[in-house]
Amino acid sequence: MIIHRDCFVKLAYRLQLASGQYVRGSAGQPDILTYVAGYKELLPPLENRLLGLKPGDRAEFVIPAEEAFGRRQPELLQEFSRRRFPPEAELRPGMAVVPSPCAIEIAYPYMVVEVREDVVVLDQNHPLAGEDLYYQVEILEVRPATEEELAPLQSCDSCGGDLESCQT
Repeated sequence: MIIHRDCFVKLAYRLQLASGQYVRGSAGQPDILTYVAGYKELLPPLENRLLGLKPGDRAEFVIPAEEAFGRRQPELLQEFSRRRFPPEAELRPGMAVVPSPCAIEIAYPYMVVEVREDVVVLDQNHPLAGEDLYYQVEILEVRPATEEELAPLQSCDSCGGDLESCQT
């Protein structure tokens, strides 16, 4: 069976940056990933490259930064008041933090770039922005997804779970 919509997929993979740094897996041990194809559980360019593969297939590919998390955007370096962090927090450049209160939902922590007396400079770019992603994958299993695996993926708040009539 090849990977297509509504298939449960199990794969072993390694993800590296151009520097050779491993983001997922390692030289000696891949990470294992499972997902159901067609439900945006993966980065879309990754899922698209996996479509059509079958158990036993191995593939290596690069997802350019523009297709992955985009280029780094200098305007996403922002200054935040030091008061938005607990007074006891020992903020240092390179730390991942979430300012509080925050008016928007944050999908990933921001990186501390600089700490001044009253201001903390945070990088709001995705941690992998500007990075080409180097994947090595081996497909371990492909099978039809079960009803239990599909149910949470097929529900929709705006249509009550009736995807056929969903207009969103």
